[in-house]
Amino acid sequence: MISFENIDQPSWKYDLLMAYLRMAHNIVYYRKFRVDNPENIPAKGTPTLVIANHQNGMMDAMAILHTLYRQDRRQPVFIARGDIFKKDAVAKALRFLKILPVFRTRDGGRSDIEKDLAIFNQAAEILQKGRSLVIFPEAGHQQGHYMSTFKKGFSRIAFTAEETNDYKLNLQILPLNIHYSNYFEAREDLTVTCGKPFTFEEFFDMYKETPNPAYLALNAKSRARVKEMTPDIDIPEYYKEIDELTRIMREPVLEHKGVDAKVLSNQKKADMETIAAVRKLRDEQPERFSALMDNMRQYLELLKQTGLNSWAVNRKVSGFKMVVHLLCSILLLPIFLFGYLNNLLPSWLAKHFAHKIKDPMMHSTFQYSIGTAFTFPIWYIILLVVASLICHHFWMGLLYIILSAITGVIAADLKKAYRKLGLLFKAGRIRKSADYRKLSELDNLIVGEMEGVM
Repeated sequence: MISFENIDQPSWKYDLLMAYLRMAHNIVYYRKFRVDNPENIPAKGTPTLVIANHQNGMMDAMAILHTLYRQDRRQPVFIARGDIFKKDAVAKALRFLKILPVFRTRDGGRSDIEKDLAIFNQAAEILQKGRSLVIFPEAGHQQGHYMSTFKKGFSRIAFTAEETNDYKLNLQILPLNIHYSNYFEAREDLTVTCGKPFTFEEFFDMYKETPNPAYLALNAKSRARVKEMTPDIDIPEYYKEIDELTRIMREPVLEHKGVDAKVLSNQKKADMETIAAVRKLRDEQPERFSALMDNMRQYLELLKQTGLNSWAVNRKVSGFKMVVHLLCSILLLPIFLFGYLNNLLPSWLAKHFAHKIKDPMMHSTFQYSIGTAFTFPIWYIILLVVASLICHHFWMGLLYIILSAITGVIAADLKKAYRKLGLLFKAGRIRKSADYRKLSELDNLIVGEMEGVM
């Protein structure tokens, strides 16, 4: 039985691991990792309960960890679902990473759930010491840009912490939003937005009288704080249509505002404006909304038929720029091939094991943990030994793996650039086809309709 006592105590081994993980996460796996409004993070030593939306498995926890750690090297304690702690080896690893188990009704029997009371009390003690505790109130990650309901476990911890401190703890709840440019691939962008921390003393009297309504009230307040930073597509029957619509409208919205369309934070804000406009259209003009969704359904079908994506439709690129892009692609091809081939095996292994996981929102977790953080270092050690033996010089072997690592990152970025170039050529090739013409007309119609609404 694994003990979770003193899990909050700072550890030099943890700091040592973080020195490596920061590089693997912030520089290698993600192309850009950005934290917006870090000044909202309460000072170290302040009892802080961190909450966030949950969409991308362990990568969400890593995003929060690196947000807090780079602020002031704090070592937060996380709370995760109890079913992943069943094996002792896994439980030991999770305990080292400062993760506490909480059991949901579907995860275990009554004996497991009864353990939660002790965990809630331990969590309250951790907060009392001025530590930071992280929990995902949705109690499960969502497969897409939408939020689920908040579960009462989060509120129970918050109220227990205040109750055990005679309601004088002044616990700060810090809402975060975690947003990805792409859930499933490496070398994408990640942004964490820090909302303003808040307290909940207005619910103390309600809690003293009847706890359950107080739990629900705190859940509602907290969810609203996270939601105001989150692109929440809360019209599930039209999720695919609205999700694609946000991609179509990003550049038009951001060009109108005169801000950089390549910055993920700006893209997120544009997505939120689009979702809000669609929600308003549904409520105030349902017939117009239905017509828009019908057009989006046709648009999605035509994208599938043509093999294009919305980025390539009506993309205006001059012949000169296309030639320049093509020449650059050819000139950089040797670097791409060197980086791609020298990193092919560990990359394939990571993706192979990741795709054995049924839950697609866990794929990036396995690609990062098995690939970037584990398999690639082992592979580079093997390359170092082999290259040193072949060249008869250690420094040449070291130079080889450094070049392999650098060009591996470049190759991943070039692969995306080649994919975009291929889409542009494909769009040009089918430009006169009936499907593309219809797709182009729908694109213009949809953008015009949304600009009229927004």
